[in-house]
Amino acid sequence: MARTEGCAMLSRVAENLYWLGRYLERAENMARMAHVEYLTSVEGGGGPEQSGSTWDALIAASGARQAYFTAREAEPERAPADFLVLGWDNPNSIRSTLAQARNVARTVRGHVSREVWEELNQLHLYLSRRETLVESDLFDLCGEIKRRIETVFGLYDNTVLFDEGRDWFRCGLYLERADMTTRVLDTKYHLLLPEASEVGGPLDRFQWTAILKSVSAWEAFRKTDIAEISGRRVAGMLLFRPDFPRSILFCTRALLRHYRNATVDTPRAQCVHAEREIVLLEMDLAALTVEEVIAGGLHEFLDGLQTRFGAIDHATTEHIFRALPDGASAVPA
Repeated sequence: MARTEGCAMLSRVAENLYWLGRYLERAENMARMAHVEYLTSVEGGGGPEQSGSTWDALIAASGARQAYFTAREAEPERAPADFLVLGWDNPNSIRSTLAQARNVARTVRGHVSREVWEELNQLHLYLSRRETLVESDLFDLCGEIKRRIETVFGLYDNTVLFDEGRDWFRCGLYLERADMTTRVLDTKYHLLLPEASEVGGPLDRFQWTAILKSVSAWEAFRKTDIAEISGRRVAGMLLFRPDFPRSILFCTRALLRHYRNATVDTPRAQCVHAEREIVLLEMDLAALTVEEVIAGGLHEFLDGLQTRFGAIDHATTEHIFRALPDGASAVPA
């Protein structure tokens, strides 16, 4: 496998490529979720109150709940969609995340192709010109953001060397994707139904369908499971389906593969910490069933996964990025 810095890539470069993958994946996920939320609200799954609670759940999934409360105190009429998509005061908004992706890409300009840089820069400029978000524009705007980020991913795949930098980019992408899938799945926990009798009813099925669509899993689900949609079947697919590219199991296995590729020239004492965390997670996921997860509590299980993803990120940062040459880089999460 080709190496870009001889023995091992400089930690500054490796970490920035890792975060470039994370930021792009995060922004693409948020754009898709907002895109689906607007579509489902138009289709009328649960009325205005249900739509409002769904936006609140998406903000919680993005990790920006406290920032949103602060923003609403200063501006009570602030629309949640504007905060989630364009809010400069929200570090996890789509615009803020893509600005961070552009800044990171600029620092490693020699490790991304001209085509990737130009497309990412154009996307940044496209969003920078937006002052406010008009609700009627939300569907088209999020669809455009999603398509442009997918273009960046396609250009990266087709114009960047298959080297250590690509593996770090993929490590960030798959860790972020796994984390975001747990957060999307956990939004169902926050959407409390008014009556227990509605579980399994039209509103319940509508919400689970929206969750599948928000991770681009609806068509794959219908092709692999012809039975009626239910929380157990959706959770089973998003957690354990080994051939679905957004399931937790698939992402964990892809993360392990790219991590091992990226650290092949790294001293074992440094790379063993994060690798151990990933291997143990993969073994636990492979041994579990969705019935066991539900019996123990889906929300609690997802919380546990998010903690483990954090441990993987921490071990990678402390034992790889901070330990390799030039280990002074600091990229905000």
